[in-house]
Amino acid sequence: MNIAIIGLGKMGLAIKKVALERNHKVIAIDPIAPGADFKEISNKSLDGIDVCIDFTTAATVLENAKKVAALKKNLVVGTTGWYDKMDEMKSAANGIGFLWSGNFSIGMNVFFHAVRETAKVMNNLPEYDAAVLEVHHNQKKDSPGGSAQIIGKIILESMPRKKKIFADRFADRKPNPDELHVASMRCGSVPGTHTVLFDSPVDTIELNHIARGREGFAFGAVLAAEFLKGKKGFFSIDDLMKEVIGKAK
Repeated sequence: MNIAIIGLGKMGLAIKKVALERNHKVIAIDPIAPGADFKEISNKSLDGIDVCIDFTTAATVLENAKKVAALKKNLVVGTTGWYDKMDEMKSAANGIGFLWSGNFSIGMNVFFHAVRETAKVMNNLPEYDAAVLEVHHNQKKDSPGGSAQIIGKIILESMPRKKKIFADRFADRKPNPDELHVASMRCGSVPGTHTVLFDSPVDTIELNHIARGREGFAFGAVLAAEFLKGKKGFFSIDDLMKEVIGKAK
């Protein structure tokens, strides 16, 4: 398969390594990165490409999607921070295969499943409160990150007594019972740690996912590209996971 990586930063380099190991042909598009094959998305740079993978910035990803869709190429998006423009993205991706996720780690998506099932049980146990903590390296720009937002959404859907996410600092009040506190920390080189707490007066249940590097995210992104080849429609990582889980049964 022929893959175009849009954005040759640390994640782009990790994706390139995994894709080559899986015997795909790869080109990279980046306006400034050394080693990129092309500086912009164009008919020339995407000639013969089956699927593009975008890991750029929230400020550029929507425009990138429009350019890719205009050239009738499928697109996997791992860039975060654009979810308030979901309707615009769906419109831009109309007519191509599009798959997005805030986290392409297969292990993290198993973690999402565990959080969902645990939150359903905890909704019937009012003694237990819930909270989310995410920790990332100090170069990450969005806060809360995409995965933390997904976790928060999962808990709200599975634990209806929590009505809304609160991600700011409590300056002069305590949290309301219907608020889910999602806290963020940025430190050093941490690839990504996500913790979900269910706490009661008698005990605490803690679910953790700790990423050891970018390789897990890169592997999932390449799997997503393989899944998306030849497909049309708007997909999320959940669609890929259904296929992965189906093969495991």
